[in-house]
This record gives sequence, C-alpha cells and structure tokens, in this order.
Amino acid sequence: MGNSCNSPMAETIMQNLMVKTSLYWEIDSAALRAWNIGRKPDKLCLRVLREHGLRTDHFCRLLTVNDFNYFDNVIAMNEHVHKELMLWANVNHVQNTSNVVMLGSYGQDGKPVSVISLSPARKLKAFRSAYYQFKDCCKQFILSQQVKIVRYDLPSTDEEDDQDFAALNISDQNRSVESSQSMDNLSVDLAKHNPSQSSQTPSLISYHKKKLCENCGQKFLATL
Repeated sequence: MGNSCNSPMAETIMQNLMVKTSLYWEIDSAALRAWNIGRKPDKLCLRVLREHGLRTDHFCRLLTVNDFNYFDNVIAMNEHVHKELMLWANVNHVQNTSNVVMLGSYGQDGKPVSVISLSPARKLKAFRSAYYQFKDCCKQFILSQQVKIVRYDLPSTDEEDDQDFAALNISDQNRSVESSQSMDNLSVDLAKHNPSQSSQTPSLISYHKKKLCENCGQKFLATL
C-alpha cells in the first residue's frame, strides 16, 4: 500500500525472472498512499534482496489512472489492497478494471494463497519468508500467461577453460608463423597500441538459445 515492502520486493523478483526467461515485460510498482513518495524501499526489503544477489533502483511513486490503461495487468499484493484498488478505480472513474488481479491467486498448482503482508514493523524472518512466497507466485503468474520461455545455456567453467586453452594454443602457433591474414595484422596493431595486453588472449564463449515447451518451461522455472 505504501510501496515500501511488498510491492518493490515482488517487482524486483519479477524483473529478475524476466531476465532469466528472456521475457521483455515492463514491471513497476506503485503506492496507494503518499507517505513514502520519493523514498527507497524499506531497509529489510533491500537486505533480503541483497541476500539473493538482487538490487533495485526503485523509488516509491503514487498510482495513477493511466497505470490501468498502460499496463496489461495491475497486481494487488493481497485482498485488502485489491479492494482498495477497485474502490480507488471507481472514485477516479477508471473504466477498465478487468486487469486487476491478486498475486495470491497464483499459488502452486493453481491454488490461491494468503500472501504475507509486510511492513517496516515486521521482523527479518517475515521478509525472508515473503521472498520465497512472492517468487513462487511470480513463477505461476508467468506460466499463466502462456508465453514461450527461452533458456540460454552458457558453457560451464570447465568448458570455458578448455576453450581458453585451445585459443591459447592457436595463438602460440600463430606467433611462430608469419601470416598476411587480416587478423594477424590486427593483432600486431593491437600490440603496438596496447603493449601491456599483447600477451593476453580473449576467451571464446558460446551459448545455445532454446525455446522451451510448456512442460519444459515449468521445469525450468522451478529451478530458478
């Protein structure tokens, strides 16, 4: 409601899932109350996000009428906020409210859950529990949209080391043989301009892009 605990945490979690599943959605969160406008999320919210390697640059803002028309979905964090959203929309003459849903509607196996309500008065344990609950609901929401999930398979550390070793061997062979190829000329030019980097060899990294079927997408999301 104040856009300091629940919604900025859910926003950051969803944004992270977007990156990992290659979905290009615009995610934002907003408040129904003005007391935190322009402020960062609560310190416990930021701490739990950092524990999971996540950060947010979000500053609290107030919900606007345009949000109902601009965003495909307006997600309320709990039933109380959902009722306030519907009342707020009625007072401000918002005609389209069919896209207003509750995050708790997207529990595991399609069963609704009671979302943990956070506030600056709650303890760290509640924020940590809420993180996992929000993440599970966000995953189920993604699956409910019936979108194609893309997975990028990056090489493991061992594979990268093998590639680096192979590249190093090729580089050593090229140094001992004169060549008129453009890549050799480029290497000479780089050595002249960057003497300190002349002995360095760039690593060669490849990845595989794969669109997942519905079942594979569910399994992939479960691992995130």
